[in-house]
Amino acid sequence: MSLLSRYLTDALKAQLSQRVTPNGYRLEDVIRSGVRHADSRIGIYAPDFESYDVFRELFGPIVENFRAPHPGHLTDVAYINPAAVVSTRIRVARNLAGHAFPSVMSRPQRLAVEQAITHACKTLAPDFEGTVTPLAHLTQAALDDMVSKRQAFGPDDKYMAAAGIHDDWPLGRSVFNTHTRQLSVWVNEEDHLRVAVVMPGACVAACQEAMDFVMSRMAASLDFCSDAELGYLTSCPSNVGTGLRASYRVLRNPEAPPTTALERLAEAGLIQLRSPSGAHAEQRGELVDVGLRRRVGLSGRDTLESMKALLAH
Repeated sequence: MSLLSRYLTDALKAQLSQRVTPNGYRLEDVIRSGVRHADSRIGIYAPDFESYDVFRELFGPIVENFRAPHPGHLTDVAYINPAAVVSTRIRVARNLAGHAFPSVMSRPQRLAVEQAITHACKTLAPDFEGTVTPLAHLTQAALDDMVSKRQAFGPDDKYMAAAGIHDDWPLGRSVFNTHTRQLSVWVNEEDHLRVAVVMPGACVAACQEAMDFVMSRMAASLDFCSDAELGYLTSCPSNVGTGLRASYRVLRNPEAPPTTALERLAEAGLIQLRSPSGAHAEQRGELVDVGLRRRVGLSGRDTLESMKALLAH
């Protein structure tokens, strides 16, 4: 059952259907994806900043579903052998203030956001030299190759497609990749801005140091959408707060028992195991992405300390 189905009762739906955000968005814009896909895990996407308040009776309990119990709640969980960690990834999601979110953006809005963010990417030099690639300039083969390397994104997520996030594809979508391939910036995917730092081995501190520099530099020219209570606001309510997700790409032992310690932590709702290709991709092979399931309410430092706690000493 999706969180949408759990929390949107008939009575609440009737109540919220009478509301509209200052930008003209309604409940149907929020729940479009979850209505179309009953197998959604969450089922809603925010069309704008104000949706979190206008439809608070729906967004509130869903956000709480992803709230971490308390900083340092992970104890006795050091089950990951650092030698099995292929790489560490930190991803930050942001939306720009004054713009609709990707599920309802107009073509001019997509282009305006793309222009603003790609300009900000150029300010990262000389510390992070790279190339901005508009996805509209790529052949399908070139795009597929970059997607396979996690250097770009495609319009293949059925949940985002149903929400309208892939509308006007590939207009207004770009990626910025550094020559070292340690930093990537995705423009107008699920959020206006997705920044990822990837480094080999178990190195959350080094990744976060690089991310702090990048976000500080980009914030000098971009106005990010934030709320005094919730923090940074994102399309998917699971990412609000810091907008940060840290994860290890771990090589699993093919001879391990069917249910390992990591699987038990995932079943307990403490961590999330997913495909290295993304949240909705099928898990295949021996590589698995390991991150925290509930991150709302954690500071960046809390998140990093929790990730360190997963490593065996």
